Order: sequence, then structure tokens, then C-alpha cells
Amino acid sequence: MTDDTKSDIQVIGFAPTYEAFGMVLEFLSASDVFSTFELRTVADVVRRQLADGHNLGAVRGTEVLGYAGWLHTTESVGSEWMEDRSILKPLKPEDADAVALTVFAAADTSVTPRLIRGARELNKGKRVFFKRGYDGVVRPSRKSAVLNVAKP
Repeated sequence: MTDDTKSDIQVIGFAPTYEAFGMVLEFLSASDVFSTFELRTVADVVRRQLADGHNLGAVRGTEVLGYAGWLHTTESVGSEWMEDRSILKPLKPEDADAVALTVFAAADTSVTPRLIRGARELNKGKRVFFKRGYDGVVRPSRKSAVLNVAKP
């Protein structure tokens, strides 16, 4: 990829529209991780993320190159979720002290840091929980939670 092609990539928050919903689902259906998930499960999660504004996408024109979606939760529920002992349920931002990055996919690795940086910026002061999966398999990661410290 040339520098010119990288420069026309934008990181945006998707609006809660049918068009955005379709674009995200089409993108995720082509990813190794999400292509084997049950459609209803992924669709329900993405619909909620779009409605709540808890998402970012990397796009070039109308092509989706990456998607990050999260939900607000608590540190205790997030910790239990990481150990497969709890199911995440979305909370209002004012009731949450953490977020769970539940959907992340990138077709172009150059967008990964931009999406992660953007999601962290939007969730300052909250611990972020995430699980990594590759080719449909969740593998343990070196970091499962990070604390977004607000910079002065």
C-alpha cells in the first residue's frame, strides 16, 4: 500500500443507519474471525453498537477496512467475562467504569493502531477488556485489559 492510499483512509464513527449496518456486516462476514459466527449474534451486537455510538470504522471511500465496537460495563463484569464466567450486558456510560471491545476486525493492518487509539480516546479513564481471536479461534493474549489514563 502506498502512502497516498494510506492517507485517504478515514476513521469515523458509523451512524445508526441501515447502510452502515449492512456495510459493517458485509465487512465482518468476510473476516476470518467473524465469518463463522451466527449471523443473528453478530447482527444484534453490531446493531446495539451503532445505536449507542460505540463504534469506529476505518474506511476508504465506501470500502470498510476495519471496525471496532464496544459496550460499557463494569470492571468486575469485564474481569469475569475474560474468564468466561459472565455474560456482558450493556450499561449506560454513567453506570460504567469499563468497556469491553467485543468486535474488532481489520482487513488492513495499518488501520489497527488508528482504531485502537480512537477507541481509547473515546473511553478515557475506563479499563478496556478485550479477547483476541484469529481464524475463528480465541487465543490468550499478553494483555487482556488496559487502563486509559487521561493525559493532562
